[in-house]
Amino acid sequence: MKSFFIVWCSLLIHYHKIAFRNLWKYKNQTLISTAGLAVGFTCFTLSVSWIRYEMTYDGFHKNAERMYYINISDERSVNGISNYTSKNLASYLKATFPEIRHTATIGKTKPGMTIEYDDVETPADFISVDSSFFSMFDIKIIEGNRDFFIFNSKNIAITKEKSLKLFGNENPLGKIITSPQLQGKYTICAIVTGISKHSNYTFDFMLNETYNGHTIIELIKDIDIDALKNKLYEHTIQEGNSVIQKMTIAPLTAMHYKDPNIPREVKFQHIVIFAISGLLLILCTLFNYLILFISRLKLRERELALRRVYGSSIKLLFALLLVEFGLVVLSAFLLSAFLIYIVFPFFQTLSNAQMELYSIYFEYFIYIIGVIFASVLIFLIIFRQRQLNVAIRKRNNRFFRRTLAITQIIISIGFIFCTAIILKQMYHLQNNDLGFAYENRGSISTGPNDIDVFHNQIRQIPEITETVIGATPLLPLQFRKKQNISDWEEKPSFAENVHINEAYISEQYTAFYEFELLDGEMLSDKDDEKYVLINESAAKAFGWHKPVGKSFDKYIIKGVVKDIYNFAPTVSAEPFYYVHSEHKNGTILFKYNEGTWRICKDKIGQILKKEYPEVSNSMIFRIISNTEEEYGKLLKSENILLKILTFVSLVCVVISIFGFVSMVLLTCEERRKEIAIRKVNGATIKDILDIFFKEYFLLLLVGAVMAFSTGYYIMKSWLEQYTRQTIINAWIYVLILLSLAFVIILCVGKKVYETSSENPAEVLKKE
Repeated sequence: MKSFFIVWCSLLIHYHKIAFRNLWKYKNQTLISTAGLAVGFTCFTLSVSWIRYEMTYDGFHKNAERMYYINISDERSVNGISNYTSKNLASYLKATFPEIRHTATIGKTKPGMTIEYDDVETPADFISVDSSFFSMFDIKIIEGNRDFFIFNSKNIAITKEKSLKLFGNENPLGKIITSPQLQGKYTICAIVTGISKHSNYTFDFMLNETYNGHTIIELIKDIDIDALKNKLYEHTIQEGNSVIQKMTIAPLTAMHYKDPNIPREVKFQHIVIFAISGLLLILCTLFNYLILFISRLKLRERELALRRVYGSSIKLLFALLLVEFGLVVLSAFLLSAFLIYIVFPFFQTLSNAQMELYSIYFEYFIYIIGVIFASVLIFLIIFRQRQLNVAIRKRNNRFFRRTLAITQIIISIGFIFCTAIILKQMYHLQNNDLGFAYENRGSISTGPNDIDVFHNQIRQIPEITETVIGATPLLPLQFRKKQNISDWEEKPSFAENVHINEAYISEQYTAFYEFELLDGEMLSDKDDEKYVLINESAAKAFGWHKPVGKSFDKYIIKGVVKDIYNFAPTVSAEPFYYVHSEHKNGTILFKYNEGTWRICKDKIGQILKKEYPEVSNSMIFRIISNTEEEYGKLLKSENILLKILTFVSLVCVVISIFGFVSMVLLTCEERRKEIAIRKVNGATIKDILDIFFKEYFLLLLVGAVMAFSTGYYIMKSWLEQYTRQTIINAWIYVLILLSLAFVIILCVGKKVYETSSENPAEVLKKE
């Protein structure tokens, strides 16, 4: 037994030496394969971990699989639905539907909330709940009373964790805190257990001070979900002057990645694309490695044959080849682990995921084991006994190599094509006419009582060239006021009511944002109140081809302006009518000289700080916004997607180029004798180059046709989510194809020319 162990150890050491020599002999190809696999592993691991994190929000609750949130029809919402419901809906649903076991209404405050204690401002999260919340969620009162459940009592509960951060070991009960955003002082009356950071409802403080919020329901066991969904959708509730109808439910665990109202740096579908990109990069690298490996088998045919002659079995030959493959995967595994460590801080910032590095490594290890198992399985299938015997007997394996080469070309061209379309779409979104001018413009939100004072100071800043007082900025997008119009001129008998947004403008306001007039005239300050402007979407909604002079409700159309796109690029333009009004809110719009935004922001901040010395700097700068930056936020996810896909595309292209170069080099080694014989029989270098170019251009053409067909279908579907879409021009296909053809000419031409220039007599003598 001992001798057997020693023999196997010696054999493994020998195999590792042979594998290392072979990898070092082709060190460039080995380096590319290792780096490609490492980058692919890193992208795939982080993306899949991110997806899992997004899809398990609130999954830790004891009955999470039976918890749902309510959506209702809401014409005022951009998406036509809303999960922001009346506080009374929860109790009504529990009393009306026996399938519902518990209900709760949760009011979640916006990000950026703070509290002040002892003149120190601290970030804090608030939720507004009533006693029903405790029957559904595992929250307990540690100390104190339940007075924070009393509506508008100004009593508040604090979590144990937040209490320790604010007060240390001191008892927080009875202490008074101030919330600048909620504009009130609150007395801490209870200490409660917190909730996991991996939840839609994380909080530091709990109170009862809202009429509306998310309605969460918990269903009883083993009910017919589809039947309940139908009952809710068909049920109508009359609540005062409003009607609640078309209710739908969605799993609570899906809220975080499905709810469009939750602010997201990166869209969930883009995270999925990242994961797919990482997987494709792994496949592209593996195919590249297999191409090279098969080519090397041909070059190692004498070595393999001699090993068979001296008694080596097929299993031992498999072991030899697997050791070489294992060293590449192990190197990629270690490099990828290092890359994950390097990019983890950036990943945490981008994803906002509260994950520890060790949990990422644990998932990474599982994924790597899966990839290794699948790779070894494919390896065994490809290099089964028959295939290995074929290689040793000098049979041709070019067909298999070409198949892998075409697959690699498809993945590479697919990445390049998709990245090009995304880049073109981003350029289209950023440079296409939005219906208004947003460059070099900003806004300040102050109190309406102080607006005249601020306006006089701000317009004296040298870098500011124009101001508009008391108008609503187009970005950031404010709340929309939607009207239900039932009567308009030339209304067809079958037409339904039109839901149209109302906005207030002035002559100065339309000039500031440079509204584009399509028909009729702009409103002026002298116009009667009955005259309004409408946008293109409103004209279509009313069914008017020539809307100027026509009327709806109490208004007459004076002009038609271009649709304004001041929202996410995936949202369609809605009907708007613009009413002239001198009403002033607490906002100042301003235009500044190009390149002076930072200077303007600092000077405005100094003015506000002088007037409000008690307000923190972070709060001061939150009320100053830049229109260009706000529009950039709407495209942030697309920009991140573009950067990652560009990087992955470059890696794929580099891998493919090196794969081509290596494949050509090895093919030339295999066919040196054939090339020499052709030259002896009168073939010129040009003739030999033509043979190789035809072969590789055919591979490129076949791969391009398949990649372009698949890529067009994918990108056409992706573009359909945008209301403003770029065109997939023919020149994109031609440019990509010509660029890759040029690369092939350089790579293939150089290697083949060097081989073709050799003396055929010397080659034949060596062979």
